[in-house]
Amino acid sequence: ETMELQIVKKVKYLGIWLRSKTISLKDNYIKLLQQIEKDLEIWNKMQISLLGRIATIKMNILPKLLYLFQTIPILLNKAFLKKLDKIIMQFIWNGKKARIKKIYL
Repeated sequence: ETMELQIVKKVKYLGIWLRSKTISLKDNYIKLLQQIEKDLEIWNKMQISLLGRIATIKMNILPKLLYLFQTIPILLNKAFLKKLDKIIMQFIWNGKKARIKKIYL
C-alpha cells in the first residue's frame, strides 16, 4: 500500500507556523501582536486595579511573548517593539497618563 501525503505551504508545530522561507517567521509575531490586542480589549472591559493589570500582563501576555522570543530568535524592528510597548502601557494605565515611570515598573 502507498500512503498519499499532501503537500502544504505551511505547518503548525508547537504553536508556531513554519514555512519553507524563513522570512515568513515574522508572521508569527504579527499574529501574536493581533491576539494580544484582542485579549487586552477583553481584559480592558473589566474593572481591574493597577496591580491587577500588571499581574494580567505578567501572567497572560508575557509568557506568550517569551515563548515566541525563545523559539524564533529573529531580529525584530523597533517599530514592532514600540507598538507592543504602547499596547501594554495603554492597558496598564487604562488609556490614561502614566503615574509611575516605566523604569520603575
